[in-house]
Amino acid sequence: MEIIGELESEVLNALQSRGSASTAEIVADLQRKREIAYTTVSTTLDRLYRKNLVKRKAVRGPGGTKFIFEPSKDDRPKIKIIKSAIDRLTSAFGETTYSALYKIMDDLPDNELEKLKKRVEGTRKRQLC
Repeated sequence: MEIIGELESEVLNALQSRGSASTAEIVADLQRKREIAYTTVSTTLDRLYRKNLVKRKAVRGPGGTKFIFEPSKDDRPKIKIIKSAIDRLTSAFGETTYSALYKIMDDLPDNELEKLKKRVEGTRKRQLC
């Protein structure tokens, strides 16, 4: 069962904000809010890489080789994690989970809700074919 933790979520958010970044850059961003070790962020980025949520490329420099990370564009691992989380919540809270999801959708800005509707319609059309 794939899940992401709170720290993984924070690291992904910092990476999303930058588009691409080194571990040191993510550490600097996170340290604006709290104390965090370089090794902790490095390990977290490696976990996210193994979950296919980030991509990385090695870059050689004067200090040696470092990785530059960027968010993965592949939605499949993200969908798998989200589905797993919803399944766990549904198992624990039943229909209240769906009520909460509908409430969240009601609070979406109109343009985001419209995008979501189009994705749902596209998925349904593909399933019918």
